[in-house]
Amino acid sequence: MSDLAEELARALITRLDELTDELVADILAENPGYHDAALVTLAELRRSCRTNLERILQLLGDTVPAGDEPLDAARTTGSRRAEQRVPLDSVLRSFRLGGRVLWRGLVRTGKEDRRVDRDQLLDVATTVWTVVDEASSAVAQAYRETELQLSRLDDHRRHALVGDLLRGRGRDAGFAERAATELGLPGHSDYLVFVASMAADGMPGLAMPQDALASYGVKSVWQPRDRTTVGLVALQGRQPSAVLDLLRAGVRAGVGVSPAVAGLAEVGVGHDLALLALRTLPDCDAGFAVLDERLPEALVARSPELAERLLRGVLGPLLRLTPSERDVLLPTLAVWLETNRSAAATASRLYCHRNTVLNRLRRLESLLGTSLHDHRAGLALSLAVLAHEITTGKPSVER
Repeated sequence: MSDLAEELARALITRLDELTDELVADILAENPGYHDAALVTLAELRRSCRTNLERILQLLGDTVPAGDEPLDAARTTGSRRAEQRVPLDSVLRSFRLGGRVLWRGLVRTGKEDRRVDRDQLLDVATTVWTVVDEASSAVAQAYRETELQLSRLDDHRRHALVGDLLRGRGRDAGFAERAATELGLPGHSDYLVFVASMAADGMPGLAMPQDALASYGVKSVWQPRDRTTVGLVALQGRQPSAVLDLLRAGVRAGVGVSPAVAGLAEVGVGHDLALLALRTLPDCDAGFAVLDERLPEALVARSPELAERLLRGVLGPLLRLTPSERDVLLPTLAVWLETNRSAAATASRLYCHRNTVLNRLRRLESLLGTSLHDHRAGLALSLAVLAHEITTGKPSVER
């Protein structure tokens, strides 16, 4: 510091109360949001102004008490204002006003001393604003560090709340009300629960779903959980299909969708159903698995042990064939069932002659020991094909 800056700062610090009054008045007049939003009380504003003015004058006057961190006041202010959610721009503006108050005070003090000329005051100005800039940088750094910590705490809190809702705590009316308030969700609304798997590149299976919904006024919360992303979407009178349409463009992997459930009390049930819906999709499929549209698949997926017995008991002889023969007959059977047992439609789908399809069907009847046209046999075959797709994670035929 220059000798003149030190001398003027040591003189001006004796007028600290006067400087504090001046700075508080300037902030209230020129940065009204700082106090008017009730984020910072007037008493706290005054204490903070006085502490920071004193420390900057101590820095200028080389009188910082031994053992004190020179920029501790600035860092404390930055951290505190982040906790109070005061915008950083507003905090830095108040620090600039503080620099102006100090400069005016130093000029007044310098003019009282006839030994000080104008050129010397200009040199002091450079020193003053250098120190004010250092303090402002310390404020901004502390603010951002605290903001990051708060963001992590907020994320942790949201994650815990969503986890508790998925475990059924929403049935406690008091907890459901608190969770709705903290998560920004309506307490009285039906909900859809989504479970999106990860895409092949490791990114979420739904791209920016909260933003896509919020732009249409749909409230939702999305949280990563166990290599999936779980979403709670408030319907508020909307049809589920309308919500799906808003999200469809962002689908990059399989997404299980629950039926509409009544309020936050039932999102745990909805989560279980959405997970079940997701399990009905082959691993390579990207798209919505809406439970109510995939109930046969869900019945099979719900009981893996029965699905395995069904698969062995119905399709066992077919699955034991050599891959070359199995990979011809299994797709033929799957397409034939999908096309309502139409040999012509199956032939068209598989790009072969109708007689070829009929020959394959006769081979299947001989192999499986049952009539493919029998009602119960057809039902068992349909469920067995679904079980094969679910247990292998692969479709029986390319779609």
